[in-house]
Parts: sequence; structure tokens; C-alpha cells
Amino acid sequence: MTAEVAIMNKLGMSLAADSAITSGRDGVQKVYNSANKLFSLSSDHPVGIMVYGAASFMEVPWDVIIKSYRDYVGDRKFSDLTLYLEDLLNFLRQDDRFKNTALEEIIVYRSFSDILKRIVREVEDDMENEKNSGSEMTNDEVTEMLSGYIGRTLAVYREKEEVFLTVEYSRFKEEFGAVVKEIKEELISFELPDELMENLHELAYEVTRKDYFSLGSTGIVIAGYGEKEIFPHLLNYRLEGFVFGQLKYKKLKEKKISYTSDCKDGTAAITAFAQREMVDSFIGGIEPNMEDTIFNIIKKVLTGYHVQVQKYLNIKFTDEQVKGMENMGNDLYRSIEDAVEEYQEKNYIEPLMGIVRSLPKEDLAEMAEALVNLTSFKRRVTRATESVGPPIDVAVITKGDGFVWMKRKNYVDPVINARF
Repeated sequence: MTAEVAIMNKLGMSLAADSAITSGRDGVQKVYNSANKLFSLSSDHPVGIMVYGAASFMEVPWDVIIKSYRDYVGDRKFSDLTLYLEDLLNFLRQDDRFKNTALEEIIVYRSFSDILKRIVREVEDDMENEKNSGSEMTNDEVTEMLSGYIGRTLAVYREKEEVFLTVEYSRFKEEFGAVVKEIKEELISFELPDELMENLHELAYEVTRKDYFSLGSTGIVIAGYGEKEIFPHLLNYRLEGFVFGQLKYKKLKEKKISYTSDCKDGTAAITAFAQREMVDSFIGGIEPNMEDTIFNIIKKVLTGYHVQVQKYLNIKFTDEQVKGMENMGNDLYRSIEDAVEEYQEKNYIEPLMGIVRSLPKEDLAEMAEALVNLTSFKRRVTRATESVGPPIDVAVITKGDGFVWMKRKNYVDPVINARF
């Protein structure tokens, strides 16, 4: 995992990234604190790139890809940051070194295995609940339950309208049918009916071509200035890889510093990537998972209040009254949610952005580093794997000075490597 932060105001922007990288799987993992996740595009461009998630793309390290792209872009400059991102994607598409067809099976494998593991886990949880209640499920009952979970998941992906890859189902099944069967054999030990196997093939097809990005995909952040841009600009995309020669990617977010605070992104912004819970806590005043838990409890209480009234006061409501109380509970829930959001905005977010708006470049860098350090410290004092760790690389990008390193680890000893 990773913690990365970008902080922007009219003067410029700071980027900070930790150095931890996790290697291994199946419960045997090792963490190394030597990964490069923050890169300068080149001395000719006021542009920085951060990566998180998978450290490689089509089995090629991002470190190698970005440094190869430096040679590709040369001294060409673009008017808008978006054009840099598009040029990088074109570089990936045009360079055959990143299009190894043998690796396309890996893309399908990790996408479908993520989904099927989740389904199998839900079935196993239901089986455990049945066992705890004193009843054992037969193979037919397990198959029926599995079929229900697969059918519901397939229906969700069938309904998704956005398509990232154009490919016919018959061609996909012919090319990757063996991969689907391999994943099924790994996760499900008993035979499945032909109809259910067909649903598995279709689910793999829908997941691969539509809006699902696996744990093995990469998040990429490109930030800085185009030639005609006077204020900082940031783009965040998710890249999966190539399937049938087509690049699967998705735009996640875009931030632009504006002339006035009335515009969409305003005149200051703090954006976190990957492990962002501590940064979100700092900005909003409450840890996001805790906030979700509290609101889920409130919603459950308000929408189910009629049940408690009937139980304790021995009152029987009509269906119309129950519906009315449920609607009232939903309205109350939304009003509480809006009130809390308004309080956060007024007492946490607006005051913080007011400070960030006027921070000098050096303080932007210190703040970005501190927020990544905060996430690292939280991981260190909990039982969770220390998947965020020092040293922290920090850079500042301004319109006039371009990309400037503030802190940077380096495996090169300058004493014995003078050319560096």
C-alpha cells in the first residue's frame, strides 16, 4: 500500500509519497522501504508523476516506464496538463514493449479472481452461519446459494453502461476460457452445472470490459502545469493493462486551482491517494470508517423505529403507517447527514483551506510530508502491516521554477558516482 498527498494553491503545489512496498502473498508478506513513487518528468517540464497500487504495468516497473517516457517526450511541451496525460497513454499504446499478449491472461486472471474470491467468501460466511445455527448445508444447497450470488453480481455488471474494452463475448470465451476454468478450480472444489459455468464465463467477460479495476491495477497522478496554465492542475487515472491490444483505463478525479474560491475546486486543495484515512480525518475532523459506522447506525435506528415502537408499546401499525414512518426516518437521516456535512464544512474544511490558500511553497512541502508521516505513524502503532513508511519523498512544483526536490532518497553515492 501507499500514502501520497498533493497540496495546491495559487503559488504552486507540493507532492509527497512514502517509500514502502509490499511483496508476497498468501499471508507471507515483506515490506521494503525503498520504492520510488514520485518522479519528475524532466527538467524541461514543470510536471510530476506519482504512482500507487501496483508498482508495475504489464510486468514492467513504472520506474522504467516513466524514465523511458522522458526520452519519448523530449523537449516537446503541451499547452494543458491533460495533453501530457494523453501523450503518456499514447506512448504506452504505441510501444510494443508494453503489449505482450502473453500477459493479457494476467489482467483477466486478477480481475475475475478478485470478484470470485469475494463471492466465495460470502458463501462461506453464510455456510458458517448455518453451521452455527445447528444445520449443515448439502452440496445442492451450496450450489444454489453460489448460483444466487453469481447471478446477482452478473446482473450488476450487465447493467453498467460504461464499456472500457470493445470485444465480442465469443472471442473472449475462446481466448480466456481456460483462465476462467483455472480460477474456478482454485476457488471451488466441486463440479458446477453447465449453466452456472456459463455464468462464470460471462461474469469474467463483463468484469474485464466494464468498470472494475483489480487490486493489481495502478493509480497514476500527473500534476503540474501546461504551457498555457498559470495555476496548478492535477489528474488522477487508474490503469489496468492491455486486453486484445486495448488499454483499459479510467479517469478518477481532476483538480484545478481557480481564480476565485467560488469556482468548483477553489483556490486551495488537499488531495490524498491510496491510504487516505488519516488525511481525510485531518481535513474533516473524523475518521471516515467511524463516520460511516455512526451514520449506518443512525439510519438503522431511524428507519426501523416503528419496529421498536410496536414492540415496546404494543401498538400495531398499518402498512401505510409503517411506510410513512420509514419515509420520516429517511428524511430525518438526510437532515442529520446534511447538518453534519455543513458543520464539517464550516468548522473544519473552510478554515483549513483558508490557511492552505496562503501558505508559501516551503510550508506546502512541510504540510504534505507531515500528512504522509501521520499515516505512516498510525500504521506503526496499530496491528496492521506497516505498508506506509519512510523515507518520504517531497517535491514542489511552481510555474517559474518547475519541479524542485525538497527531500529525496537516493541509492546513488555521489562521492563514488560523480556523473550523477
